[in-house]
Amino acid sequence: MEYIVAADTDVGIARNINQDSVCIKTANFEHGKAALAMVCDGMGGLSRGEFASAVVTKSFSDWFEKDFPREIEFWNWEKAGKAVRERIKKLNTKLINYGKRNNIQLGTTATGIIAVNNQMMTFHVGDTRMYKLSYRLVQLTEDHTFVNREVKRGNMTPAQAKKDPRRNALTQCIGVQGDVNPDIRFGNIESGTNYMVCSDGFRHVLTDDDIYEDLAPDIASNRITMMAKMRKLIELVKIRKEKDNISVVMFRAEF
Repeated sequence: MEYIVAADTDVGIARNINQDSVCIKTANFEHGKAALAMVCDGMGGLSRGEFASAVVTKSFSDWFEKDFPREIEFWNWEKAGKAVRERIKKLNTKLINYGKRNNIQLGTTATGIIAVNNQMMTFHVGDTRMYKLSYRLVQLTEDHTFVNREVKRGNMTPAQAKKDPRRNALTQCIGVQGDVNPDIRFGNIESGTNYMVCSDGFRHVLTDDDIYEDLAPDIASNRITMMAKMRKLIELVKIRKEKDNISVVMFRAEF
């Protein structure tokens, strides 16, 4: 079994600070492999978004490096899912309290994959997205946004949602609301399939065809190619005048 992970991030053309944070980790253990791949997008219109996203990625990184090696011997996906949910809720409280103490408002999205051998868990809060690239591009997460909620209610079409000025208004994120309920899902990893997590700054001005053309599994099949193709798309995003920070991570397993 082999895990391939890659990440790239860019401040973009309009901002002085990159409020996105990315994290990729892999580990070998007695009975196999494990990985963590995630993207957090600090709230662009709020203060200290870069701090919020860094706090969340560091918390998961620390867990993977310090606690996971002890937990893997008795690994249980149901318990792991509950632990991730609890971690996100505690981080939400931590950031809210930090904001109150310092009289600032801050928040972040968080979307990622935890993989162990041929199985994985995904976690998601906000509008950072996860996709699966096999024979086509498939969105695996559902945006926690005002416009997506209105589309589901039949009050707005998907085309209207893309152009609506409220498209970045979140209904859930970490660090703003008193409670947060992450979407957590479990599944089997498909061998030879590419999984991608990206901030909204990466996807806003790209089409599904743009993404699939460069990151399809038969093209981006190794880390070197993944890195080159992600950078190509980031530069295309900048050429198309996207003003947000731009971040993307890729994960692939072969067994």
